[in-house]
Amino acid sequence: MPRRARRARPVSPSTRASLATLAPSPPSAWTPIVSSTWSSTRRVESCASPARPRRRQRPSVCESSGTDRGRGPAPPAGPSAVPRLFPGRADRMRPAGSFSATPAVPLSTRGGTIMIAKGRAVARRLSALAFLIAGVAMAGHAGLAQAPPGKLTWDQDKSVHNRRVKPPVPPTKIDWDTRVTELLKEQPGDVIITAVGDMIFNEQISRLTDPDRTPIFRIMQEADIAYGNLEFSINDRPELQRPFYNFRAPREFAWEVAAIGINMVSMSNNHSLDFGPDGLRECLRALDHSGIAHAGAGLTLAAAHAPATKRPQSRSTQFSLLSYMRYWTPRYRSADPSAPSLATIDPAVILVDRGGKVESVEGPLEDDVKTMEDDIILAKRRAEMLMIALHNHDVSHHRVYGIQDKTPANDHIMYRRAIDAGADIVLGSGPHVLRGIEIYKGKPIFYSLSDFIYQYRTPDKIPIDLIHQRDQELERPPNVSVWDRRDTPETMEGILVRMTVNEQKLRRIQLIPVVIDDEGPLYGVPRLLTDAQARQKFELLQRLSQPYGTKIVIKGWYAEVEIGS
Repeated sequence: MPRRARRARPVSPSTRASLATLAPSPPSAWTPIVSSTWSSTRRVESCASPARPRRRQRPSVCESSGTDRGRGPAPPAGPSAVPRLFPGRADRMRPAGSFSATPAVPLSTRGGTIMIAKGRAVARRLSALAFLIAGVAMAGHAGLAQAPPGKLTWDQDKSVHNRRVKPPVPPTKIDWDTRVTELLKEQPGDVIITAVGDMIFNEQISRLTDPDRTPIFRIMQEADIAYGNLEFSINDRPELQRPFYNFRAPREFAWEVAAIGINMVSMSNNHSLDFGPDGLRECLRALDHSGIAHAGAGLTLAAAHAPATKRPQSRSTQFSLLSYMRYWTPRYRSADPSAPSLATIDPAVILVDRGGKVESVEGPLEDDVKTMEDDIILAKRRAEMLMIALHNHDVSHHRVYGIQDKTPANDHIMYRRAIDAGADIVLGSGPHVLRGIEIYKGKPIFYSLSDFIYQYRTPDKIPIDLIHQRDQELERPPNVSVWDRRDTPETMEGILVRMTVNEQKLRRIQLIPVVIDDEGPLYGVPRLLTDAQARQKFELLQRLSQPYGTKIVIKGWYAEVEIGS
């Protein structure tokens, strides 16, 4: 039921006369509207405003002669007329007689009220904007709480997300070509070896022209032996044999591995059998066709333990590589010696007696370590320089449990016994973080080279069985955010090792740090660092290598490891 309109209270003639004397004479832009309740008197835009004509949409209250949107007929005009504008509100009227002879432009009282409200809102916004601009001008950089270029504020440093996505570094005008040319100078008889960590990629990167990326490939391309851990499969198999991972590239991608300079790879890792024995066969065949020597995986168990051999052109030194994986399950070694398999060092539980209290720790299986020593003795008979690649996958992929950049104490046995058996260089991979460097009996042990190419989030196709397994949820702590589950900055960095051999003896070890992009179209691709950024990585390596007594000398964008006499 509609509300009953209250009866308008008439205004006396004396009141009209007194109000008329208060108004300016003559008003050209406004006409007073007097409240009939005597509680308030104000001036607003009226129907007699000489403002610019508006587009006529519908009759206004002032000119309506019939009904106004169902409010009933308009009252007759006259000195005592009281137009009914808004039933249920205080009635309003215009005094008898118009002060202006200018023709009235139709504008309803409601429209004028809306225009006034909009104007006030715009004024408030402009006022707030003016205060903000004035505050920024007065406070400057301090008012915005900005950090110096290349650094994080306190709030940003506490954010897990901003620890990954650091502020963009201003482009530097570094002449990398001149620097690399100076680094690549050799003496007569020098043989150059380069070594990098884990490689997972399936996109072409050899044709990149970035000034801070192409020098990395140039260093490897001009080396005699360029080693890397091939932690993905090269095949065209349709389905996975293991869940959750799709580290694969087509068979022709073996030429891309060779194009960046790699000519020797280790394959004893936890992803070589992701596509089963058939996938491993295709990968080995593709590497053979591209001229890349490989070790650690074979069509038989004996082939997996055989060394990969390579003699650089016009060099008298022959190099060999043996590859092993230290994993927490024995499933990667085939029970059938005639089936495709990997060379592994299986785990063993060691009981330790600590003053009557027996504790159990995990270490390498003694029989497998002795098998490795036998392989080293046989391989050393065929090569002057022998390298051992150990994929020590002893860490969890969930970085929420901490960065494990320390080598377990019981695993030192495996690395050092390789040197004792006759190996010249031991190259560690698997933890996906940097670990320390040890010079053991004058020979280097790199406990972890970390990652080098890390494009495992860029598959070109997803196998059907992986789609079915998307419904399964990985077990993760419930209090971990989505950013904590992603790769940490420690994972997206590594080192490129450049070693010089002369007269079958290691003469120099140079370290070139790299950082891996974790966002954008170049995700997983390494690039060189500035001198200041490189110093931070070298200081980390110095701290990690200090327990072994290793001295690392920083020389700007690269560093050298003191070998000793």
